[in-house]
Amino acid sequence: MHRDCPDPESAEVRRRGLRFALGVALLAVVAVSVPGAASAAPVDSTDRSTDRSVPASVGGPATGTTPDTVGVTAVGIDLCAQVGYAAGFRGGPLVTAVAVAMAESSCNPSAVGSNGPTAGCPYGSLDRGLWQINNCYHPSVSDTCAYDAQCNANAAYNISSGGGNWQPWSTYNSGVYANYLSAAQAAVNRLGGGGTPSVTGTILASPWLNVRAGPGTSYAVTGYTYYGNVVNISCYTFGEYVGGGYWPSSTWDRITDPATGATGYAADTWISTTYDVKSMVGPC
Repeated sequence: MHRDCPDPESAEVRRRGLRFALGVALLAVVAVSVPGAASAAPVDSTDRSTDRSVPASVGGPATGTTPDTVGVTAVGIDLCAQVGYAAGFRGGPLVTAVAVAMAESSCNPSAVGSNGPTAGCPYGSLDRGLWQINNCYHPSVSDTCAYDAQCNANAAYNISSGGGNWQPWSTYNSGVYANYLSAAQAAVNRLGGGGTPSVTGTILASPWLNVRAGPGTSYAVTGYTYYGNVVNISCYTFGEYVGGGYWPSSTWDRITDPATGATGYAADTWISTTYDVKSMVGPC
């Protein structure tokens, strides 16, 4: 055999191998360069739960729920109170937690809200479960957890820093949650000691003091309390500055008056307590 004259069969095998390699390369180029070729949407797996500016829920009340107290069932709101207490919420923060859950989901563990693109979530996202925990901003909260009542409550407790920060919830920022505060307080009271406030104060305003749905005079009046009445104080927050009273400040107390049944916020400057209220109860 002459080395400079290759075997015809071997040459044909080599030609077929070359054509196959060129074909594979061409397919790869076409797959990359075809305009409009489908591509998988990137998934952002970064959990930003520790960032206090990151929302827990993006949208308003969950799709299919009614954001008012009409038709609210005791089973639903009592469920929120029970799992909220088990998660670690106490006192005023527990009441706020239940009110937020009512505003977000009507205390329906299966509630879901769909959102369009938002900052950091360009492909949209879902708010899930009782406290509507967002799946894009909080990917470590799985769907299994989000639609489980207790696991959702535990996530809400962590995201809210134990009830000290409700800014991540849209219905808290909008004030919608305040519509449910009275019902939430009643549900907490039904727990049998699960957060019923024990700190009291005496009303100094004469002849009466407005009790409001939020920490300011622009909020609706939810009831009245009278001079000398002893009220329960569950938590405090900051709101409109009140220049009158005995200690002008922007502190507002969340109170319940057993005598009149009024529940809501009243300016701390008109309420006498043994010590500074901020050293006696937690933030709302």
